[in-house]
Amino acid sequence: MTRTRLEEALSSGRFAITAELGPPKHADGDDVIARAAPLAGVCDAINVTDNQTAQSRMAPLAAGRLVKEAGAEPVMQLTVRDRNRLALTSDLLGASALGVHNTLSMAGDPIHLGNHPDAAEVRDIDTIELLRLQAALRSGRFANEAGEELAGSPPHLVIGATAHPLADDPEIEIQKIGAKMEAGADFFQTQLVYELDGLDRFLDRLRASRLPRWPRLLVGVGPLKSHRMARHMHDNVWGVSIPDPVMTRMEGAADAQREGSDVAVEILQRLRETPGVAGAHVMAIAQEHIVPEVVERAGVTGAAAPPGR
Repeated sequence: MTRTRLEEALSSGRFAITAELGPPKHADGDDVIARAAPLAGVCDAINVTDNQTAQSRMAPLAAGRLVKEAGAEPVMQLTVRDRNRLALTSDLLGASALGVHNTLSMAGDPIHLGNHPDAAEVRDIDTIELLRLQAALRSGRFANEAGEELAGSPPHLVIGATAHPLADDPEIEIQKIGAKMEAGADFFQTQLVYELDGLDRFLDRLRASRLPRWPRLLVGVGPLKSHRMARHMHDNVWGVSIPDPVMTRMEGAADAQREGSDVAVEILQRLRETPGVAGAHVMAIAQEHIVPEVVERAGVTGAAAPPGR
């Protein structure tokens, strides 16, 4: 079994970098390859989202395979919103057969936000059960009542989950992280974090917890394009809080996009020096092309991650 690049980074203690790519709302695979290729040299893996904001898009399994063709490594996002456990199992077996091994389990945005608001949500299982399903598959068994053995090779899966270090109740969030680790999660990607002092406080609470091992956290970083974008995210995007000093910088910048990139570079550099942070998940919404510059300016590629506890 060959380890994935992301798996190697997390195991070796190297500061891992992941990015994000939204599959297109059409069937042009060349579009995915063209957008993924520039990220291949600076990222350990690229998330391919699963019908984000409940909009119909190319399947993450197909987009993930195209990311591989671009020379990068995918993280296939899976939501429980659209598929039952039978379909999710099929996707996971097929993904591993095609060389797509990293996953991220999510609930999925509410259907009413998307372009098929009258569609039925499936939610046959929840995200914890999806993590358990994957853990069962990689151990050689189906996640059914009989614990049926696979008839051949089990999938190679590197199982990801989500975390929210700036949650209103950090103790409940730590309990959720512990439950996800117990269910099989190997790493966590977080929502965008701009309040680094808040992250530090959460990590302190995490150190004082009774988790049996330290979670591998890839903290969300997002280059801002404008003051308007920053205000919208602060006011409307769940879990995102942008502190006043950053808002002031964006409002007064002569070149807002450059200022937003500068903020992301500074956050990446701070994260690299923060004990307990395994890496960063860089989400440059609809501007994936700037990720290589931001990562290279921050000097985080190939850097060692500080120890957890």
